Amino acid sequence: MEQKLGKEISIHEVGYDTMSFTHEEIDEELVALYAVAYVTEPIICHSANYTDEEGNYYTLMLIETGGENPYEVWLVNDKLVPSFNS
Repeated sequence: MEQKLGKEISIHEVGYDTMSFTHEEIDEELVALYAVAYVTEPIICHSANYTDEEGNYYTLMLIETGGENPYEVWLVNDKLVPSFNS
């Protein structure tokens, strides 16, 4: 989050959660099915959220795919941002 937002964020300002899903539970609007097609269940997703001084709410979801890098999903104010660059 710090890299994308370009500022230091205290760990106390970040909410964190880990969830698991089945293939049928994946929201195709958030996660491209090809990204998790070969992932065995449960599919693990780590999420972090942060609200900045202006009240913007950022959510980062990292979905484990078995590869070196997780599949990354960004939401800003609960809206999907396909190419998040700050």
